Amino acid sequence: MKIISKNFIEKEIKDVGYSKEHLQIGLNKHKFLSIKIFNLKSFEANILKQTALSCDCDCAVHKHAIDCKVETTNCVLSGTIAQIIEVSKKIKKQPDNLSFNKISSQLINQIYSYKKSHKTKIMGILNLTDDSFSDGGEYINYEQACRHIKEMIENGADIIDAGAESTRPNADEICPDTQIKRIIPIIKFIKNNYQNTPLSIDTRSSKVAYEALKEGANIINDVSGLRFDKQMAATVAQFNAKIVITHSRSTPKDMDNMCNYNNLIDDIYFELKKQCDYATDEGIKPENIIIDVGFGFAKNFEQNIELMSRIEEFKSLGFEILAGVSRKRFIQAIANAKTAKEADEISALAAAYFTSKGIDYVRVHNVEKTKSAINFAQLLNQ
Repeated sequence: MKIISKNFIEKEIKDVGYSKEHLQIGLNKHKFLSIKIFNLKSFEANILKQTALSCDCDCAVHKHAIDCKVETTNCVLSGTIAQIIEVSKKIKKQPDNLSFNKISSQLINQIYSYKKSHKTKIMGILNLTDDSFSDGGEYINYEQACRHIKEMIENGADIIDAGAESTRPNADEICPDTQIKRIIPIIKFIKNNYQNTPLSIDTRSSKVAYEALKEGANIINDVSGLRFDKQMAATVAQFNAKIVITHSRSTPKDMDNMCNYNNLIDDIYFELKKQCDYATDEGIKPENIIIDVGFGFAKNFEQNIELMSRIEEFKSLGFEILAGVSRKRFIQAIANAKTAKEADEISALAAAYFTSKGIDYVRVHNVEKTKSAINFAQLLNQ
């Protein structure tokens, strides 16, 4: 006998001659999930645990939930997809005055998020700045910027992300008018020459966003997560554009001092959820939201590594996910790189890793190396 990789369960089940008509049912019995449920009342947690046990799976709860010495508890429900579906059906039969109708539907939503297919898209970075940590000043000249756009698209970029304000630690703000002056010619160049390539604009300013969207930009990439400019959400909603909502704290000036978390993953998860809820309240459609967990934004080295290893958990929010670690300081440290560009190989490996985890977008500087790494990862994960 031998252990089978979880990525190849479907192939192995087919190979043993399993019924094609019942393949999906069979797959649900062979794929394992753990789902965290927050703030259940102790007596509800006990009901959930007993229901889980009756379905041959389990639910971890606080040790004092059973005697109700704690008022609430978080829970970890673990089992195969088929078992969790059965739990969701059983708890739906509980009285309406409890939380189980909502929990039942959310369990099914979590399973859907886990199983959703994807193709990782490459977002090529164009820094129209003179102070970027990576390539400041290289592409601030219009002709150089256009050549770089052409090169990135030919090398496999699915999206171009242009920004005229650096968001590196301790970076100064750039006034909206200066950003607009740098960005508008680039939008016109892309729209005239690469109409099928979506354009993202990296800005925290609603004034810049408005002018860019008016000229034909498709996405706004707001590293403040809609916190910096209170008009940003309404502006994006007005154009029915996509928005990248990044987890960050404070501003680039002092974000390195904001790395205090009670529970890193849970805190980031709920801070992102709050901003996504705000976005939808302001009229942005859920299907237009892309979340970015914000590598390097108010996270230290260890926190960035943990965030990478657990990025799949953010699929539970129900939105597309963008990961941007290219040439970040912690990636440079891993690569022992003396310059930002020396970290391109590790950055490409990180992109391949994100592809294997089902992440929707990777934001990168070196498109050519990233494309090769992603192609390799996709071959392994077919």
